[in-house]
Parts: sequence; structure tokens; C-alpha cells
Amino acid sequence: MISDNCRGNCEPPAAPLGKTGSEGQDMCLERYRQYRKSLQRKGFRKLSLAAILLTNLIAVPAWSQPHSVSGVNADDVLNIRADIDQTLDVDSSDIVGTIPHDASDVMVTGISVHIGDTNWREIRYNGTVGWVNARYLTPSSVSLERPETLQCSGTEPFWNIAIDENDSTFISPDLASPIKLDDLRLAPGIGRADLWAHYLDSADGAYSLTVVVRYTEACSDGMSDLTYDYEALLLGLDTTGAPAYGCCSIGR
Repeated sequence: MISDNCRGNCEPPAAPLGKTGSEGQDMCLERYRQYRKSLQRKGFRKLSLAAILLTNLIAVPAWSQPHSVSGVNADDVLNIRADIDQTLDVDSSDIVGTIPHDASDVMVTGISVHIGDTNWREIRYNGTVGWVNARYLTPSSVSLERPETLQCSGTEPFWNIAIDENDSTFISPDLASPIKLDDLRLAPGIGRADLWAHYLDSADGAYSLTVVVRYTEACSDGMSDLTYDYEALLLGLDTTGAPAYGCCSIGR
């Protein structure tokens, strides 16, 4: 079995998936000169304007597209661990499955956790949900695939929304039972591939909610050591129009 907790002779873990190591993805065109200078200080002296524009258009975050296993020897497998998010102890987490060294259909859920110097990602593979060392995963494609389903929740106030084109639901401590929501439409962000909004409504019109989702790879629920790929702003929960903050993962 491969040493999935990256001890011994393992090299330092790779940079988080989807990060280019620069600020360029969030900079607009008119700030290109400043951005190029920052890249030059990092040693990237031949990066062209066309390359920056391409990066902004196709992006490279983890998102929900299939991932491939990389860096695993042909005679090894990648272990899937259980309950790392609860124990934060690799050695005490059971191995619940393995992934072949050449697998290309590993789905990430958008949740990660750091244990020591290692970043672990929650994945789904052949019906098994568990945790793998993120350094051994790379996106199978550079094209973005917006998640078809999302599980979003927030605290203070507590709320939970399962977003699915066919079966969206809203849960709150103030409700006796979940409220079914109609997924009215999805609106991509203006000029942003990492931003979009879901417009949801209950059949009786009592709830009209908007969930603005953005890929950040840095959302914290404030109650655990987990990091979520997607942050969310919920509009419509309060009659004043005040937004509620939360995080999202990909529906399992």
C-alpha cells in the first residue's frame, strides 16, 4: 500500500489543486502590468497576456470534474481513508477502499482538511466516499464543470439547502420539516467562471431564496477544521434582505 499520510521519504505536498501560485485569476485586464511584474518576481518572465486571458477563461480549480490519480507507482494503489475529518488522525482511520494508480474517474466533493503538512480531500469513487491524499489527484480535464448538485449550509443563523434541479430542499431550526424548493434558474456570474447564483422558490411562495455561490477553495464553516471549495451567500432568509454566509460541498 502506498504511504498515504506522506511520511518518511515523501516530498512536501503539492500546492492545493487549482491554484496557480499567483494572483492573476482575480485581476482584471487593466491591472495586467502590475500582475506581470508580480509574476516576474516569482520567476515567470515569459508569461504573455494571451496566457493570462486563457487562464481567466478556463480556470483550473478542482471543481466537480473527474480527477485522475497521479504519482502512484504502477504496482501501488491510493488508499481511501474513513473519518479523517472526525479523528484528524490518519493512523486511526480505517482504509475503506483503494483506487488504481491509473484511475481517471475520481470525483471530489469539495471538502478538504489539513493534517500536519498534508492536504486531504474527500472523494467519491465506485460508490465509496472517503479521504485521499490530495497530492495524488489532478483534474482529468481543464474544462470547468459546475456542480449539478450542492449541499450548502451556514451557522448563526443555522440553515441548510440542498440544491438539485429536481429536488431542492430548505432546512432551518424554525421549520417543522424540510421545505421543497423549485429550482427556478441558474445565473452565471458576469465575466466570472467561478461565480453563479441559484434562484429557488417554494410552491406556496412563502420562501424565495437566492444562493450566490463562489469557488474559493477556502471557505470555513467556523465550527470544524474542514475547508470547503465553495462559499455561499444566502439571500431571502431575512426580511431585511441581509445575506447569510455559508459553505457548500458537492452533493453526494
